Amino acid sequence: MRRYVPLVCLALLHTVVDTSALLVSPLWNRLTLECGLVGASLLAVMLAHSLPTSLAQGVFGFLRERRRMGWLLLVGPAVAAVCLTAIGLAAAPGRIAVLCGLFIVGGIAVGAFHPEAAVRAGTLLPGNRTRGLAIFMLGGSLGLSLGPLLSGFVVERWGLEGLVYLLPAMLVVIPVLCWGARTRGGAATDVPPRRRVSVKEMFDGRIGFAVSLLLICSCRLVPNMGMSKVIAFTLAGSGRGFDEQAIGGVQSLFLVSASVGMSLLALLFPRGWERRFMVVCPLLGVPLLAVWGWEGCPTWLLIAVLIPTGLVLWGTTPTMVSYAQQVFPRGAGLASAITMGLAWGIGGLFEAPFTTYYHDLGRPQLAVWVFLPFVAAAGLAAMFLPDPEIGAETSAGAVAGDVNPEAIGGGDEKPKTGS
Repeated sequence: MRRYVPLVCLALLHTVVDTSALLVSPLWNRLTLECGLVGASLLAVMLAHSLPTSLAQGVFGFLRERRRMGWLLLVGPAVAAVCLTAIGLAAAPGRIAVLCGLFIVGGIAVGAFHPEAAVRAGTLLPGNRTRGLAIFMLGGSLGLSLGPLLSGFVVERWGLEGLVYLLPAMLVVIPVLCWGARTRGGAATDVPPRRRVSVKEMFDGRIGFAVSLLLICSCRLVPNMGMSKVIAFTLAGSGRGFDEQAIGGVQSLFLVSASVGMSLLALLFPRGWERRFMVVCPLLGVPLLAVWGWEGCPTWLLIAVLIPTGLVLWGTTPTMVSYAQQVFPRGAGLASAITMGLAWGIGGLFEAPFTTYYHDLGRPQLAVWVFLPFVAAAGLAAMFLPDPEIGAETSAGAVAGDVNPEAIGGGDEKPKTGS
């Protein structure tokens, strides 16, 4: 069991990072009112919140393949906590630029953490990359569910400024978990790459396939990026009247179901199921999401349907990361970045204009109908993806000296080319 200690610490560090990232989740309606956001200003704040994290993951995923950056496991969470607990202090008319700046810097810090952490998580359980990533992403999902709950609690009692009260505890916990996440005994994650490789080499020359995979994952993640805003705007509406704490509780319930999905994924499903999940789960999510597009839907049903929706769409997202790492073992960091980061940002770029438009109309639930074609297209397109074993065999044909030992160390089986 000792081999699980660094992985659990890394997962809990992921919890802290994603807790910081989701503090804003139940506050969208209040931020909109406090800052007077409408139209272009609301769209700008939404993009400042979603894009920097994802773009940073792409950049740091690329850099991570060229040099080891373990220091980001400490610096990334710390900077994210400082910036994203300070958003309540900046929420006022005329401070939109400050609010965007905090979202941008905090988002970059969140994005910088994920590629290094994801590759390390993928190497900590040799022979079962999917289980290691599922445990790691379970920690993130716990953070996603804890963030709205904590945010709603403190804001309901102390106002938006109360978010900063969470900062001291985070700054105490982060270095302790970072120390516990260190690998010991000469783990493969401590070995730097032998030489610098190009993006083309990281993707084994299959740039077109990598772009296609990025687009499929981005379409699947459109509702993942938009639903927190739709939930907040809908439940805060005059017909339902939820406050921030109640909204945070609903969003936490939603994301706890995602945690359950990730737990089941880690415990029950062996490697090799990734592509099936990428096909089936988006298609199952379409009718579940459609319930939220029904404006006359009773509140109890809206809340109830969030549980299977979180289980099916959110709880199975580790399969995308695992699939990408298996088909691109020489670029595991960049593969993690595009599926766990860049795809989320592109998904946010797709959804933000529609979410803003329907919010301004006073009918935020209608945005869900725009999400549905993206999700359906992602499931259908995933049918044409190759089996990950094929990608592994393609990469195994590379010259041994060109292989990134960190990526191999994190593989699900020993490489077929000697070392």
